[in-house]
Order: sequence, then C-alpha cells, then structure tokens
Amino acid sequence: MEITPKQKISFLVLRIMASLIFIVAGISHFVKTAGAAARLENAPFAHLATWMAPAETLIILSGIGLLLGGFMLLAGYKTKLAAAGLLAILIPITLTVQVGSGDYGPLFKNVALTGVLIFFIVNGAVHYGLDQAMELKKRMRQSVTTIQRGNYAAVLVTGLLLLGSCASTTSVAQSTSQQDTATQAAKKKYAVLISQPNHLKAAVNTAETITKESKYNRETFVVMACGKSVEAFKKDGAMAAEIEKGRAAGVTYMLCGMSLKKFNIDPATLVEGIEITPNGLTYMFDLKQQGFITVEL
Repeated sequence: MEITPKQKISFLVLRIMASLIFIVAGISHFVKTAGAAARLENAPFAHLATWMAPAETLIILSGIGLLLGGFMLLAGYKTKLAAAGLLAILIPITLTVQVGSGDYGPLFKNVALTGVLIFFIVNGAVHYGLDQAMELKKRMRQSVTTIQRGNYAAVLVTGLLLLGSCASTTSVAQSTSQQDTATQAAKKKYAVLISQPNHLKAAVNTAETITKESKYNRETFVVMACGKSVEAFKKDGAMAAEIEKGRAAGVTYMLCGMSLKKFNIDPATLVEGIEITPNGLTYMFDLKQQGFITVEL
C-alpha cells in the first residue's frame, strides 16, 4: 500500500505532538520540582519509587529523561530508543502517581501516550526524521562505495585484459619473429665465381646437389663467369648441355662484361638468356653484401 503525502505528514504531526507533551513535562519537573516531589510523596504507591532515591532526586532525573527523550522523538533521532526510554519513565510515573489517585483523566492520558510510544518503538520515526536522513546518507555512501568498487573492478579487469593483450601481442610478435627467422633461414642464397670453362660443370653439379638436399634451404643460385670461363657460354659450345642442366636446377648465369671484351667475344654469339654485368668482381661483392654465400673456384 502506497503512503500518500498527507499520511506522511500525519505521522510527523503525531510525533511532534507526542514529543511536546514529554518536553513540557520535563520542563515542569525542573520548574516545579518541589510540587512534583510532593505529589509523588503523597501518591498511594509512592513507595514503589522512593525506595530507590528521594522524591526530589527522582523528579529531577525523570525530568532529564523526559527532556532528552522528548527532543530525540521530536527530531526523529534514534526514535525507537527514545520512545523506549520515555516508556520506561512513563510506566513508573503512571503506577506511582496516577493509579489510585482517583483522577482518571491523567491516568488514561498516560495510557494513550503508552500506545503512542509503542507505535514509535515498533515503527521508528516513519517519515521526516533524522533517522530517515541518516539512512539515506548511508545508502548513498554504500552506492558510491559500490560504484567505486565496480570501477576498481573494471580497472582491474581492463588492466588484466591489457596485460593479456600485451602478452598475446608479444607472443604473436615473438612467433612472427621466429617464423621470419625460420623463413629467412629457409631462403639461403648461393653464388659461385668461376674463371675457367671446365669450372662450369662443377658449379652446375653443386647447384643440383644443393637443390636436392633440403638442409641447404636454397632460394637462389648464381653462377658468375669471369675470365676465360665466359667462352663456355658461346652458342653451340661444348658446355651447352651443362648450361641447360644448370637452368633446370634454377641457376642464374651472369657474365663479366670486362672478360667478354678481353677475349673479344660478341654478346650476340652467346647462349640466349645469359645476363651480362659490367664488372663480375664488384657484382660478387654486391651479392655478398646482400647475404649471399659465395664461393670462388
């Protein structure tokens, strides 16, 4: 059942009116201490209270309790505790002063107040009290704490994810690096410098062997012909068959331009598909800088 604003205000009015009764009674105990003490001493059941302390002392103590409990009830601060304290004071007053006095008005007024105090003991301030304000503040703090913990958890999870991502990226990078290294290892390049025509046969035989055996991981095989070896590359020469065997094994043939000039060999008389470089020696140097494994016969 939903509580309407008017009902909330009615609970507040009840708390204010009840608290004012106790506040006024407490003030009266201080202002009219002697009269209140005399009424207690003349009450039929005064002995139920005065055995603990003199009547005047009991009036002052009860006045303190009525004021403290009344103001707490008015403010709605620790309302249940305040109502319980006021009830603990009200019951002895009712039993010692009101019961047997013959005046039933004050007696049933205290009975009604007892019912009001029991209501607040059970329900608290209900609405518009400091208890509600403090509870709201507490919930807000808990919400903020929960949000902060959620943020910390999010940061932690994000951090773990980032660490995992970095680790994964590092792992992938390492794996890629290893693969690249393996790939580079699988792509070795060879170059053989020959200077005599009969060296061609040895170079081709070496190329065929390296091609067949996987341990050499051959990618490129270059035969660089310098000096008199350039004569082996003439058309219809004795080495034509060896040249074709080399091509079948993936050999690239390079001829030194200076050597061709030295032996007066016209490039037009050479086997087709042969490449010419101006200087065979510098070409070998270039290949070595490019990572070629070079051999000179």
